[in-house]
Amino acid sequence: MRFRHSILFVLSVCSVVLASPRTEVKQGNRLAQTGNAADALTHYKRALDEQGDSTVILYDVGNLMYGQGDYESARQFYGGSARPNASERELSETLYNLGNSFFQGQQYDKAVAAYVEGLKRNPGDEQAKYNLELARLMLRQQQQQQQQQQQDQNQQQQKQQQDSTQQQNQQEQQAQQQDQQQTEQQSQPQYDRQMSKEEAERILNALLQDEQNALKDAKKVKVAVRPKREKDW
Repeated sequence: MRFRHSILFVLSVCSVVLASPRTEVKQGNRLAQTGNAADALTHYKRALDEQGDSTVILYDVGNLMYGQGDYESARQFYGGSARPNASERELSETLYNLGNSFFQGQQYDKAVAAYVEGLKRNPGDEQAKYNLELARLMLRQQQQQQQQQQQDQNQQQQKQQQDSTQQQNQQEQQAQQQDQQQTEQQSQPQYDRQMSKEEAERILNALLQDEQNALKDAKKVKVAVRPKREKDW
C-alpha cells in the first residue's frame, strides 16, 4: 500500500513487492526511514538482483533520493518506475512525486506537467490539485522574474551601447578640434609669430648692410651727363 504525502512533500513508502525480494525491500524501507541511505540502497539492490518488481523498487529508491535532497536522481528513479504495466493509481502517485521533485528543483513548468498527468489518472487527488496550483503560481512568478531580468539586461546593454557611442563621438569631436587647431596654426601668417630682440637686430643689420652695398655699387656706375649748354652771349 502506498501512503500519499501532502504539500510538505513527505514521500510515501511503497511496500507492494513480490514475495521473493519482499524482505529486502522492507529492510531497505526501514533503513531509509532512519536515514541510513547506504545500507538501504544495498537492500534495494539485492531486491533487484532477486528479480523483484523494478517498478516498486525504483519508486522506493526515488523516495530515498528525494529524502536525501538529491532531486535529480529522484526524478530519474521515478521516471524508471513509471512503467506502462503499472496501475493507474501507481502511475498517479509516481507522477505526483515526480512533480514534487521538479518543484524542489524549481522546474515549475515540468512540475505542472507531472501533476496534470497524475490528475488525469486520479482526478480526485486533492493534494495533487493543491500542488498544481502552487506550481502554477511559482511558474508565473518565475516567468515574471525572468522577464524583468531580461528587461534589465536589455536596458543595461542599451546604456552601455549609448555610453560607448557617446564616448566615440566625444573622441571624434576632440580629434576634429585638434585637426582644426593644427590647420589654423599652420595657416597663420608669419608676422603673427613673435620676434625676439636679437632676431630683429639681425634682420635690421642685414637690411642696413644691403643698403650700404647698394650705395657702393651706385658710386661705381658711370652716369651719362648731358653736355653743358654754352652760354649765349
